[in-house]
Order: sequence, then C-alpha cells, then structure tokens
Amino acid sequence: MTGRLALSIVAAYFAGVWALLALEYRVFGAIVVWSCGTALGLVILRTRDGGAETGAPPAFPRPSLQASVAEHAADPEVPERQRARFLGALGHELRNPLNSITGFSDMLLSGAEGALNGEQEQSVQTIRASAERLLRLVTTVVDQARVEAGTLRLQQQWVPVGELVGESTRFVRSRVENQTIESEVAEGLPRAFVDRQRTIQALVSLAVLVMRSSGAQVLLRVAPPRRDQVGRGFVQFDLIAQLRDASVDTLAIVERLERPTTRADALSLEVSVARSIIEAQGGRIWAEAGTAGSLRVCTTLPTSAS
Repeated sequence: MTGRLALSIVAAYFAGVWALLALEYRVFGAIVVWSCGTALGLVILRTRDGGAETGAPPAFPRPSLQASVAEHAADPEVPERQRARFLGALGHELRNPLNSITGFSDMLLSGAEGALNGEQEQSVQTIRASAERLLRLVTTVVDQARVEAGTLRLQQQWVPVGELVGESTRFVRSRVENQTIESEVAEGLPRAFVDRQRTIQALVSLAVLVMRSSGAQVLLRVAPPRRDQVGRGFVQFDLIAQLRDASVDTLAIVERLERPTTRADALSLEVSVARSIIEAQGGRIWAEAGTAGSLRVCTTLPTSAS
C-alpha cells in the first residue's frame, strides 16, 4: 500500500507540473516532465517489488533460525568445543573440593591437629589417595576433550631435564606399590622447552602403564642430547623394563602404548593424552619389544640446544 500511495502522489504531482509547463513551453516541456515522471515511477515500482511489501530492505536479509541451526550443525568443531567448555567448567567445580580434601588430608597427616594412631593414619592416606586419583581423572578427561576440540593451550617454558625426571619418579612411586623405578640422568643436559606440569604427567602415565602391565622394575634413563635429521636438538627419555615373567606379552604392551584408545580405562585415557601432549610439543613416543623379554618405551622432547 505504501508503494502505491507514493506512486499516486508522484503521478499527480507530475501531471500538474506537465499542465503548467505545457502552457508556456508546450511540447518540449511536456516531453521533459513525462520522461522524469516515467523514470521516477519505474524506480518506485522496483523498490516496492523488491522489499516494500515485506517491510524490510532487500540488501540486508536476516538469516532465519533454521538457517542458523543448519550452519552450526554443519560445523563439526562446534559441538566438540561446546563439550570442551562444559567439561572445563565442570572440572573447575570438581577441582576445588578435591584440592580441599587433599589439603586437609596433608594437614592431618602432618599432625597439625594432633597425632593420629595407625588406623586413623591409614584411613586418611586412603582418602587422600582416592581424592588424588579422582583429581587426576578429572584433569585427564578435560585435557582429552580440549585435545579433540583443538583448544588445548600449552604453557611451555625452559625446564631442566633433571627436574622432569625427579618429579616424575616421585609421582610414579606414590602410584605404584611393591615395584620400584630408578633414574639415570646424564651430566650436563640442556633444558627442554615444554609444559612442565603436563610433561611430567605424560612421563608418569607412560611409566605407570609399563610397570603395571609388565610387573617389572623400570629404569628411567636420559642419555646425552642428540640432533635429528634437520639439526634440531632433542633429548630422549627411555623407560626400560626387564621382564622376568615369560608369560608377559610384550607385544600386547606395545600395542596398548601405540593405540591406547582400544581399551576403555582411565590409564589408557592418560596414555592417549600423554601422546597428544608430547607430539604437540614436537616430541615422539614409540615402544620396542626386545627378544630377551625386554621392553623399552622411548620419548623425545626438544631442547634448548640449537
């Protein structure tokens, strides 16, 4: 209706002007007015047909709700990132009470609230170990979701290799009972450019898997740095296990290390995240099964050597 009213007003206006000009300029004036009126009328008609009837300018169409839903559904990264954000928020809410549990447990074990008898100390240690295990699982699940969504952010810094080995072996001893892990670190090793916390977590996960799967003692050995084919320096961590039980299937252990997601358990999930973290920092992980019942798991990390 708006377009038709505007067209009627313009037509009446030009009709009046045509009549006035025709008295003075006759034919020439009439032709000029008729040409201008025709051009303006065509513009008004085109505007009315393109968007006047809908009440919205055609140059800026609004996307419909259905189109927006289809666009988000076609993007495979959107649900992965939404899940990573959800698990990140959930992990944050779970870490706070779990950290409180471990903190109060440490306070009780230190005797700050009075001495504990043997039974009480064992109970508190069980509580602390359970909270620490759940905290580790929450961190692993959140990191796995971030890896799949491509949103995992590493906080890399220069870390002495000896510190990585020392903290890793300490955590391994607290997780695996009745087995030992020894370390052997070469002198004068350069620093590694890694995410300290996540790299230690990765080394611990690999060592725990080897020890629990083999039942053998493990040696964590770090040799002097070397260079790859393009001249970049790297340091290699070797987890060496000498199997005494002939029934242990070393190939099964290698397969579990190479393809950890084939088994649905917490430790396999840790190994999967460990592989992703090591590779994201420019390193590698592989396993070798020896003929004499030996197993070696190798991990490389870039160093500060140029």
